Amino acid sequence: MGTAKKGQWDQSLADAYSRLECLTKESVSRDEQDEPCMEALLFSQLTRVYLEEEDMRVRQKLKRKSSQRISRVMHERVGEFLAERLPGLSFLVIDGLLFVKREEQLLGVLKCIPDLGSYDTPSWNATIGRFAKQYQKRYKLAPDQLLFVVCSLAKSLDAAHAKALTGVDVWCGTALTTPAYREALQAYVGKCVEAMNAIPKPWEQLYFLSADVHPNALATQLIQGETASMPDRWLRPSVCEVIHFLEQKL
Repeated sequence: MGTAKKGQWDQSLADAYSRLECLTKESVSRDEQDEPCMEALLFSQLTRVYLEEEDMRVRQKLKRKSSQRISRVMHERVGEFLAERLPGLSFLVIDGLLFVKREEQLLGVLKCIPDLGSYDTPSWNATIGRFAKQYQKRYKLAPDQLLFVVCSLAKSLDAAHAKALTGVDVWCGTALTTPAYREALQAYVGKCVEAMNAIPKPWEQLYFLSADVHPNALATQLIQGETASMPDRWLRPSVCEVIHFLEQKL
């Protein structure tokens, strides 16, 4: 990278981080909540992971981002985020998973999934089931020890399936993420979780963040100087519920 291009890249990256900080502050304080929005804080951290990875890709002249490195760093950041709020627990990243312990007792293993649309499986249940079987066998885990956090539903929504579960008729899955279908989307997510049999207690094991904004896409928009925004709503169950669930283990 030449000196001029390096200077341009450094400025683009600095602007991206600055814009992300501003967007995060706006999102955290939205609705005048008494407590900062946990979901916004975590989503911002996940977006930073993609910004850092793109910086590494550009500086090292790599063809693409490393999904393995993104996964490792993402789980490290989630562990740091949870450790700040749950000082009685310890968090360790192993093979792209976050192991949660109280002293020497394993309480759970958390898997962050960027989105549910990137896997060659016919349904959310099948995707979660594939992960569950893989990790139970590899680490000899009990089925209820697995926790999943889905960062975004971008590329993950099927209009026909949504209609079958909720009766809402949309022309494409993406339409479900628009403000007009906000309640319908949450209802759809709830019914999907309710019907899931890949894990024994889906309401305690599967959590969500954004409906439409993907942290990778947001990072790209910020770097390119495009119009960008943090999610304006958070799906449930979400990060607050994860924290509450783990608090009960203390």
